[in-house]
Amino acid sequence: MTTTKLNITGMHCASCKALIEDVCADVSGVNSCTVDVDAATASVEHDDSLDPAILVTEIRNLGDYGAAIV
Repeated sequence: MTTTKLNITGMHCASCKALIEDVCADVSGVNSCTVDVDAATASVEHDDSLDPAILVTEIRNLGDYGAAIV
């Protein structure tokens, strides 16, 4: 199990938090995702085989958010 931290831009409310948590949870190999809107971060626990770049891509594909691996 690996935990990846992401910096996320463009979040401003609980709906943003829920949307990002949902999109991360839908990625195969993700066990949990916790988003902190105030800190503009996400902590994603996932299988070791998952490339964290996939998470960044999925978040960016939402259109309103930026993401980068810490």
